[in-house]
Amino acid sequence: MATTATKKINWLFPDPDVEVTLEDYREKINEDEHSGDMSYSEFKRRLEAWMAENI
Repeated sequence: MATTATKKINWLFPDPDVEVTLEDYREKINEDEHSGDMSYSEFKRRLEAWMAENI
């Protein structure tokens, strides 16, 4: 039986030893959006800002 480990990311104070991928970021934004904490336009703004800085 295989288990999947979920990466623990401290979004407020990121650990420099933890690699955060674009997929991690999208997953976090998706969770926030579905929790009602963020609109789609805010999601797009944050994703574009992250991509501009990291890609």
